[in-house]
Amino acid sequence: MTNLKLHVPTDDNLITVYKCGLVAGQSVALRKQLVVHDHRGEPTGRIHPEGEVWGVLPGLESDPVLWLREPDGSRHTWDDDASVHEWFTLVDTPESH
Repeated sequence: MTNLKLHVPTDDNLITVYKCGLVAGQSVALRKQLVVHDHRGEPTGRIHPEGEVWGVLPGLESDPVLWLREPDGSRHTWDDDASVHEWFTLVDTPESH
Protein backbone atom coordinates (compact mmCIF):
# COMPACT_ATOMS: atom_id res chain seq x y z
CA MET A 1 0.00 0.00 0.00
CA THR A 2 2.98 2.34 0.03
CA ASN A 3 2.48 3.00 -3.71
CA LEU A 4 -0.74 4.94 -3.13
CA LYS A 5 -0.66 8.57 -4.24
CA LEU A 6 -3.17 11.26 -3.33
CA HIS A 7 -4.14 13.42 -6.33
CA VAL A 8 -5.26 16.86 -5.18
CA PRO A 9 -6.69 19.38 -7.66
CA THR A 10 -4.94 22.74 -7.76
CA ASP A 11 -4.98 25.54 -10.33
CA ASP A 12 -1.60 24.31 -11.61
CA ASN A 13 -2.64 20.65 -11.79
CA LEU A 14 -5.95 20.82 -13.73
CA ILE A 15 -6.42 19.41 -17.21
CA THR A 16 -9.17 21.11 -19.20
CA VAL A 17 -7.95 20.11 -22.68
CA TYR A 18 -7.19 16.41 -22.97
CA LYS A 19 -4.66 14.74 -25.29
CA CYS A 20 -7.55 13.07 -27.13
CA GLY A 21 -8.88 16.54 -28.04
CA LEU A 22 -11.87 16.64 -25.70
CA VAL A 23 -12.37 19.71 -23.52
CA ALA A 24 -13.92 19.89 -20.04
CA GLY A 25 -17.51 21.11 -20.35
CA GLN A 26 -18.19 19.33 -23.64
CA SER A 27 -20.78 16.58 -24.01
CA VAL A 28 -20.19 13.27 -25.74
CA ALA A 29 -22.60 10.50 -26.76
CA LEU A 30 -21.93 6.77 -26.82
CA ARG A 31 -21.47 5.45 -30.37
CA LYS A 32 -22.53 1.96 -29.30
CA GLN A 33 -23.98 0.13 -26.31
CA LEU A 34 -21.57 -0.13 -23.37
CA VAL A 35 -21.91 -3.21 -21.13
CA VAL A 36 -20.57 -2.62 -17.60
CA HIS A 37 -18.25 -5.32 -16.20
CA ASP A 38 -17.09 -5.93 -12.64
CA HIS A 39 -13.48 -6.27 -11.46
CA ARG A 40 -13.44 -9.92 -12.63
CA GLY A 41 -14.58 -8.97 -16.14
CA GLU A 42 -18.08 -10.35 -15.61
CA PRO A 43 -21.09 -8.35 -16.91
CA THR A 44 -22.97 -6.65 -14.07
CA GLY A 45 -26.27 -6.43 -15.93
CA ARG A 46 -25.93 -2.66 -16.25
CA ILE A 47 -25.88 -1.36 -19.81
CA HIS A 48 -25.39 2.18 -21.12
CA PRO A 49 -27.37 2.54 -24.36
CA GLU A 50 -26.07 3.88 -27.65
CA GLY A 51 -26.64 7.64 -27.81
CA GLU A 52 -26.48 8.19 -24.04
CA VAL A 53 -24.88 11.58 -23.34
CA TRP A 54 -21.99 11.95 -20.87
CA GLY A 55 -20.15 15.11 -19.79
CA VAL A 56 -16.41 15.76 -19.99
CA LEU A 57 -14.98 16.82 -16.60
CA PRO A 58 -11.67 18.48 -15.72
CA GLY A 59 -8.85 16.09 -14.89
CA LEU A 60 -5.53 16.20 -13.08
CA GLU A 61 -2.07 16.25 -14.65
CA SER A 62 -0.83 14.06 -11.78
CA ASP A 63 -3.41 11.40 -12.78
CA PRO A 64 -3.75 11.82 -16.57
CA VAL A 65 -6.94 9.95 -17.39
CA LEU A 66 -10.06 11.30 -19.07
CA TRP A 67 -12.82 12.03 -16.56
CA LEU A 68 -16.46 11.72 -17.63
CA ARG A 69 -19.79 12.21 -15.86
CA GLU A 70 -22.46 9.62 -16.56
CA PRO A 71 -26.11 10.76 -16.83
CA ASP A 72 -26.78 9.69 -13.22
CA GLY A 73 -23.93 11.93 -12.00
CA SER A 74 -21.42 9.12 -11.43
CA ARG A 75 -17.84 9.82 -12.45
CA HIS A 76 -16.03 7.47 -14.79
CA THR A 77 -12.48 7.36 -16.14
CA TRP A 78 -11.40 6.53 -19.68
CA ASP A 79 -8.00 6.31 -21.36
CA ASP A 80 -6.98 9.75 -22.66
CA ASP A 81 -6.09 8.54 -26.13
CA ALA A 82 -7.65 8.04 -29.55
CA SER A 83 -9.63 5.00 -28.33
CA VAL A 84 -12.19 7.34 -26.76
CA HIS A 85 -13.34 8.29 -30.27
CA GLU A 86 -14.21 4.64 -30.98
CA TRP A 87 -16.76 4.82 -28.14
CA PHE A 88 -17.86 8.47 -28.02
CA THR A 89 -18.78 11.22 -30.45
CA LEU A 90 -18.88 14.92 -29.64
CA VAL A 91 -22.39 16.31 -29.14
CA ASP A 92 -22.94 19.76 -30.59
CA THR A 93 -24.13 21.69 -27.53
CA PRO A 94 -23.61 25.31 -26.44
CA GLU A 95 -21.12 24.01 -23.83
CA SER A 96 -18.95 22.49 -26.58
CA HIS A 97 -18.22 25.82 -28.30
